Amino acid sequence: MATPCQICNVQPFKYKCPTCYIKYCSLLCFKAHKESPCEKPSSTSSENLPGECQPFTYKFPTNDTVPIEKLQALVQSDELKECLSNPHVRDILKSLVQSQTPEASIKEAMKEPIFLELAHACLKIVEPEKFQQELGKMF
Repeated sequence: MATPCQICNVQPFKYKCPTCYIKYCSLLCFKAHKESPCEKPSSTSSENLPGECQPFTYKFPTNDTVPIEKLQALVQSDELKECLSNPHVRDILKSLVQSQTPEASIKEAMKEPIFLELAHACLKIVEPEKFQQELGKMF
């Protein structure tokens, strides 16, 4: 269930107060909140400061765990960003996330050239050796 409004505790919240970050659902709740003065929270937790990230570490890394540096390289990849800007690719990814049979769905998605382009963009960064092997199989 969605986090409820911290003013009425009925509706799910849609907004946050720009000063104290309290969550509210409507203009009515915002006006009720503003009747009493609020102040910026003194805590510096990541929940209260949007945009600030805590350093990430894996709790249970495995052989298949992608190193943080490579994940950061994926974030910076213009080729990957271009692939993800395609609405068809995003639709395919949404269907994969919602699939009851993800392995079969991925196998089917790999038949789509645009999805294959996305997979190659990721593989080039995460496992360049395997990408070279895949290229060798294609030609």
